[in-house]
Amino acid sequence: MALNLKMNLDKKSLIQIVVLVVLIAVGAGAYFMQQGGGGLDFITGFFESKPATTRAPAAKAQAPAADKKSGTTPAVVDAKAKADAPAIPAAPAKGQIHGKPFVVENSSIENGTLTLSLGKDASADLEVRLMLSTPPWEVPAGKNFKVAGLAGTGAPQIILAWKEDGQNAPSEQKFTDKYTLVLEFGQEKDKKLPGKISLSLPDEVKSNVAGTFKADIKGFRIVNGKPDLTADSVDTLQYLAFHELLKGDSSNTMEVIASRDGRYTQPESPNMNMTGYLEVEYRVGGGSSQIQRFQFEKDGGAWKIAKTLNANQLDEAHPLHVPGPKDPPAKVLAYLAAKKIEADIHKKYPKKSFYEPGFTTRYSDKFKIGVCETRYKLEPAGEAMKTAYLFRQRAGGWALDRELGKNEKVNFDTGSIGKR
Repeated sequence: MALNLKMNLDKKSLIQIVVLVVLIAVGAGAYFMQQGGGGLDFITGFFESKPATTRAPAAKAQAPAADKKSGTTPAVVDAKAKADAPAIPAAPAKGQIHGKPFVVENSSIENGTLTLSLGKDASADLEVRLMLSTPPWEVPAGKNFKVAGLAGTGAPQIILAWKEDGQNAPSEQKFTDKYTLVLEFGQEKDKKLPGKISLSLPDEVKSNVAGTFKADIKGFRIVNGKPDLTADSVDTLQYLAFHELLKGDSSNTMEVIASRDGRYTQPESPNMNMTGYLEVEYRVGGGSSQIQRFQFEKDGGAWKIAKTLNANQLDEAHPLHVPGPKDPPAKVLAYLAAKKIEADIHKKYPKKSFYEPGFTTRYSDKFKIGVCETRYKLEPAGEAMKTAYLFRQRAGGWALDRELGKNEKVNFDTGSIGKR
């Protein structure tokens, strides 16, 4: 079985394809991979575990033998480093970061990165990220990391992030050496990974954190050689899309040009499922590029492909759940505008496809008026076409009134339509 995959993707997407190739090919007994331009050296980490190696001035103890079950070598820790390892308090992790008190309120592990945060998600005021030397998408259950002084090859990289007053973007400081770390993970339970940490950094204020945590397990991952399709991640959607495309590639040669606009959304009511979307551009056997759009649904706790759309179809015009009068106006207006555009283009340019579509909506409950501004291309490198539609809220819900002229605009403060 020969698979000749030429891909121009980011590193993460490329590894996902390789995972897929390996999973498919190993089942057939053999595999072959070829990468056009650049190498696959960075993929080595997926096939081999590279635990951190501790270095210290004292003489090193002999490295332990490889683990027969996993085929990996445990971290090497010399006697002095082991003796000097600090005791970790059996209390929730806390300390001080960049001179500010730090209490771990949230923790997560995703794609080999452990994140400890003070604050919520992206708005975290203080954050410690440990980039671990584990294979991609492997949860490091039961693994330990110890570094004292000079960090060896494969030791975790540490990143501090904090927000200064008056700044929107956080500041960061990175450490790859001369720090002390003891990090021990327990076993996974209910998609949480317990652990304990003692970290001391060599910055001017001696940032540190010590204690216990329970990290939420996030993102796409491989469990016992199989993808975890319960994970809420764009990576999961990519895996499903690439898997579907490869199934239909009878020539076993596919070039994935790009994957775009990957997203997933929470359900709008308790009786609905999460949904997702992804667009993939590819070519087979050196032919012309094609676009396939995928719609996903999380059903029974696992993600699956719910529907596929062609390049001449818009996601907003073919939702899995058609919006009704009780749905948010923004969703209804985008749906109605997309249906109108799609019908008009099919009639005028039946062989054309949509590229880079976008929809922006505004509405006023007071004046029962709404606008959806649309943009799209009919050629990959073509000029962006823009159209604005006027909607009015009737007794039965929102309805398309007309297309706005290029020089017209809606004043949502007064509900009137005037000139730009």
